[in-house]
Formats: sequence, C-alpha cells, structure tokens
Amino acid sequence: MNRLRLAAAFAAALLLAACGQGSGEPEEYPSDQIRLLVPYTAGGPTDIAARSLGKFMEASLGQTVVVENMPGASGSTAYQELLSAEPDGYTLSMTALPTAVLNYLTNDVGYTRDSFAPVGVITQVPSALVVPAASPYADLDALVAAAHADPALVSVGTPGATNTHAAETRRITQLYDVPLTVVPFNGAQEVFSALLGGNIVAGFVNASQDLMPFLESGELRVLAVGTEERLPYLDAPTFAEQDFPEITQSTTTFGVIAPAGTPQPVIARLEETMRAASADPETRRGLDERYVPEQFLGSTDLAALFTETEQTFQGVASGG
Repeated sequence: MNRLRLAAAFAAALLLAACGQGSGEPEEYPSDQIRLLVPYTAGGPTDIAARSLGKFMEASLGQTVVVENMPGASGSTAYQELLSAEPDGYTLSMTALPTAVLNYLTNDVGYTRDSFAPVGVITQVPSALVVPAASPYADLDALVAAAHADPALVSVGTPGATNTHAAETRRITQLYDVPLTVVPFNGAQEVFSALLGGNIVAGFVNASQDLMPFLESGELRVLAVGTEERLPYLDAPTFAEQDFPEITQSTTTFGVIAPAGTPQPVIARLEETMRAASADPETRRGLDERYVPEQFLGSTDLAALFTETEQTFQGVASGG
C-alpha cells in the first residue's frame, strides 16, 4: 500500500513539473506574440520608432511583434487599451513625453504615471518653431515684436491640443508675456498645410523626418529650436540664445511602457532588448541616427522623465 502511495505521489510530482508547476520557476518570457500599441496614426515619429523597434524585438525575442496604431484622445485610447490588458508583458505601448503627462494633467483620463511601468527610451526628437518661407518675420525677435504690437495677430499651430508644443507655446506667453494663440491640429501634416495655406502665422512642431522635406525644399524655415544647444542638422538658433532661456523642454521623448504590475524580470528583459536595439546599426538607421540618444535611457530614466515632466508643466498645461 505504501508503495502504491509513493508511486502515486511520484507520478503527481512529475505531472506538476511537466506543467511548469511545483518548481517555482515562471514560464520563460516571451512565449507568445507581443502587441506594441502606437497612440498615433501611421507615418509619424511614434509609428516610425515602433516599427523599427518591433522589427528588432522580433529577431531578438523570437516572437512576433504586432504593431497596432490606435490613435485618439491625444494617446488616451491606446493607453486605456494598454491598462485593460494583463500586466504580463504581452501588451506594450509606445509613449510620447511630455504629451502623455500633459494629457493626464489636463484631462480626467483615469490614469497617472503610477499606472505605467516604464521600460525605456528609443528616440528623442527636438522641436522647432517654423514659418513659411515668405513670412515677413525674418527671426524670432520680429515675430515677438509683431505679437506685442497686435496681441491677436500671432497664431501658432501645434500638432495637438495637449502636447509639448502647445504647452511650450503657452509657457512663452506665461513666462515672457508674449501674446501667442495656440491653434491645435490633428498632427503635423495639418500644421504644415495650414502654414503653407496662410491660415496660421507659425507652427511649433517636431523637427522630425516629416518636417525635413519642407525645410529642404525651402517652403518652410526655422526661427528657433527648443533645445539647450543648437542642432547639428538645422541652421537655426535656440530659444535660449534669443532671450528665452526656459524654453528648452519641447523635445519629445518616445519610449515604451507596460501596465503597472508587470513582473520586474519581464521589464528587465524588455529593457535589455531596447538597449541592444539602440546599439544596432540597422535599427539606428531605421530610427534615424539624429534622434537616438547617445546613452541609452532605461526604465529608471524614463520614470524620472515622467516625474520631471510633471514638475515642469504642472499648472501650465491648461493655460492656467
């Protein structure tokens, strides 16, 4: 009888081990396809980053990465989808800072930074204040003088209502008493069309791949860039060197987030995959070398950027 019980116990132990139970070891990640949500439409900098990263992740992790564009509500549609998923690493989302933070600072979207588990940063894209080539404003000083002369004159198009460009435009007004009117559009392409059609005076947009053709053709020109130092690929001064020292926060950081509660070993595996992608020559070309940070920014760095962004834009995002 004892031998029968021992045999039964041994068989049960083997069954548990075969099912991955009883050993205390979690299932190796990943063992299934991964969804990578994009909060914006195809063709923009977020989408470009997602597809370049997704291709590398597939090769590195050995699983299919499905990139899903889910635009709407300044990113909230994708983030709500992310947070409705299990925190297991199989549903991830691209994120864009400061826009993601500005969205929950200015709207009741049902989440905060504590709802997310940051993974890492893939690109950082600076911003530029642009005008049509035929604009009468040769430089930023001329544009500011015109705004002071007629407070209702200078309209600034931005690719969204609650993004870094809209917030920085409002900060110019609040910090430096320059009357500017924010005119939000659905994406940068609409801003470019409005500029070329003479419907707005200036545009504050990402200095990303979609802007470059307009600069190279001479249709648009740059009055200022929102970085601490000049950009090597744009012949334009910074806001800081034109007496706007605080306007250095308009760079958009594109990264990857998971739902809060995602196991740390999964976050670590994804973070290391992103680190490797940032160093891979083919992936860097797909992302555009100009936008890949010199030093990889991981989970802790992205978490710090969420906090820093809140501190910068608290009370400013809504124009209050």
